Amino acid sequence: MKLKHLESLLSDVDGFVKPKQDLEQYPTNPELCAGVMHYANHFGDVEDKCVVDLGVGCGMLSIASVLCDAGSVIGVDIDDDALEAARDNAEAFEPALEIDLVRCDVIESLAKGRGRWAGKLRADTVFMNPPFGTRRRGADAAFIRAAFRIATGAVYSLHKSSTRAHIEKFAVNTLKARKAEVLAQLKYDLPATYAHHRQKSVEIAVDLWRFEPPEDGADGLPDSDDDSDDDSDSNDGSDGGSGGIARDFSRKANLSGRGSGRSGGRGRGRGRANRRPS
Repeated sequence: MKLKHLESLLSDVDGFVKPKQDLEQYPTNPELCAGVMHYANHFGDVEDKCVVDLGVGCGMLSIASVLCDAGSVIGVDIDDDALEAARDNAEAFEPALEIDLVRCDVIESLAKGRGRWAGKLRADTVFMNPPFGTRRRGADAAFIRAAFRIATGAVYSLHKSSTRAHIEKFAVNTLKARKAEVLAQLKYDLPATYAHHRQKSVEIAVDLWRFEPPEDGADGLPDSDDDSDDDSDSNDGSDGGSGGIARDFSRKANLSGRGSGRSGGRGRGRGRANRRPS
């Protein structure tokens, strides 16, 4: 699928109605998402692959993966409202896009290898636009750790460019990544979302990282209850943890039901309801 066509389809995906600041919920805009898919397609990490979207939010990366012919897509999030938004967005396409949704705590369960889904959730490729760690210290690193426990092939993740040295050090030195490469520096236009935001929007430089986890996968990861790093400028020292983050959820729900909607994989004629691609 051409980049502009994908952007056009993704432009109809609705954002958060009431974003939660403690979870650092920001929309992944269509241009940014399409850019991620462009690079992932180049490496052969989407088509016919099993994909997991960590911190699925409103489903932008999951939807894009299905549109790019992923074999199957699983979206993971701690927030019920986010999962509902992802489901609604996928069902608004005609025909509906098939995505599996998992309600699970990425930080407290998957990153630490605990809970029902620990060791069971595996995929070829992981996509994520994780928290920057401004509300919960070390959240960005915890998402990387969780992704390394899941991916057998590659991890694509967006992080502030200002944290590049920290991210590389953590991925290579701590998690023993086979590869850790910044594919591109992209512009992330963050709209005013919360009460403390004074400007209409802020443009942030973000790195698109592609990681390859160690060959022994999750078994080779060192255990850690704290992935924060005093050398990192990815946090402001504030404690934004909520009670919801501390819980462990593990209820899986099929978004549209087997046998209905559009699964990942081959097919054409996919488009938003009342807006079909030409």
